[in-house]
Amino acid sequence: GMNEIQIKSALTNYFKFFSSKNIESLEAMFSKKIQLFDWEIESKGIVNVVETNRNIFKSVDSIEVSVKELFINQLNACCVIEILINKSEVLKVIDLISFNEKGKIIKISAYKQ
Repeated sequence: GMNEIQIKSALTNYFKFFSSKNIESLEAMFSKKIQLFDWEIESKGIVNVVETNRNIFKSVDSIEVSVKELFINQLNACCVIEILINKSEVLKVIDLISFNEKGKIIKISAYKQ
């Protein structure tokens, strides 16, 4: 399993890769069975989730995540984040992210505040 420090580190990497639109590094973090849910999209399986990320990245010039708070409980994390889109629009979002025993992300549920 993973400890809290490893999960924190994985989350930091996840948001860094997301902010730099680094699809390959994100894909390496995903379980094959990953599920992604947000206020617009429901996506299941690594191929579909990677495609969803690619579409998000294509739809914006820039996307930057700043983490405000992290709450970690075993293999689950609640991440209070702000997403800055095109250096102008700010979204306040809560991400619930779950890892499997191997440290891969198995589920991401994003809620807009």
